Amino acid sequence: MKNAIPAVLSAIVVLMLPTAAQAKDDGKNELAACRADMEKHCRNVEPGEGRQMKCMYELRDKLQPACAALVSEKYTRFLEARQKKEGR
Repeated sequence: MKNAIPAVLSAIVVLMLPTAAQAKDDGKNELAACRADMEKHCRNVEPGEGRQMKCMYELRDKLQPACAALVSEKYTRFLEARQKKEGR
């Protein structure tokens, strides 16, 4: 299940790319916060089809503030892109 953590972090990094240039720091603090939260709350979730991101989103009230904000923003974008792709 250690492979699950890099998958979620990779998804978050990819989704962060458009906003990374606008950020004052490089986002490492947010990713570190998400790494710890992923290990604690969603490490047993199978990667793929947004399952890990959904896990993090559903538990966002338990996440560190930086990670919760990042996950909320990115999961909302993920859902919007998914709906657009499905033609909704």
